[in-house]
Amino acid sequence: RRMAYPDSTLQAVTDGRQTRFVTTDDFLHLAEAVSGRDLDWFFEVYARQPKLPKLVTRRQGTTLDLAWEVPGDLSFPMPVEVQVGDEIRRVDMPAGRASITVPEGAEAVVDPNDWVLREGN
Repeated sequence: RRMAYPDSTLQAVTDGRQTRFVTTDDFLHLAEAVSGRDLDWFFEVYARQPKLPKLVTRRQGTTLDLAWEVPGDLSFPMPVEVQVGDEIRRVDMPAGRASITVPEGAEAVVDPNDWVLREGN
């Protein structure tokens, strides 16, 4: 809404006067202002290059390792949900990697609701 109508008086205009052209950077700055977060990492991976990130998982015993493989080794701290039994937990990945403990014999489902756009979905 802020992109289409930068000024509240233009919200009622329907003759095209409110139209303006913006760039990806304009949208990035608006998204950061609204969210209060740095989103450069997100836009670099999803908007500025064509390959999707890949989430690599490896389980050894009770440890589940998660790591993002991103083109150009870009920073990608995208958190991911992991379902263990009936519980879904969010796993933060500030450096693009994380490890969690999964009880012996329990199944772990990574991104059970397919929320994250990635290679292999």
